[in-house]
Amino acid sequence: MTDIVFTSKIDFWIGFTLLGGSFMMIGIPFWQWKKSENGSLAKAIFLAFIFLPFIVLMLMPFFGTKYTLSDGHLLINNGFSTQRIELTDITYIAPTRNMVSAPALSLDRLEVDYKNKKVLISLKDKRLFYQEIKARNPSIVIAK
Repeated sequence: MTDIVFTSKIDFWIGFTLLGGSFMMIGIPFWQWKKSENGSLAKAIFLAFIFLPFIVLMLMPFFGTKYTLSDGHLLINNGFSTQRIELTDITYIAPTRNMVSAPALSLDRLEVDYKNKKVLISLKDKRLFYQEIKARNPSIVIAK
């Protein structure tokens, strides 16, 4: 079977927070420059440039969160790191709305249990994920 890449479902409020925060970090120095009588454009550009790494860090999960299902493992990439879970180690998958920090951009999540550990993921296409992971490891129990 071929590898399948699943994108993360993104809740509106999470997307708004990430994008809005990024625009604010760029816009505030220029807004301050426009409103201030003695502000300089060079200072505003410098501050925007200083904020750039923070903006990249805020947007990395937005563009980098994905889940790759291959024949033997599930790769969970959150933009910062990649976690590899062997399919033979996965015992149970269940839907959840747990708010714990996770490589997921939505609260519509799946809890993946493996080796007495858990990870939360959020997929746009859960139906296809269920179908494909069950085809690759029929012993996984899926609660719907």
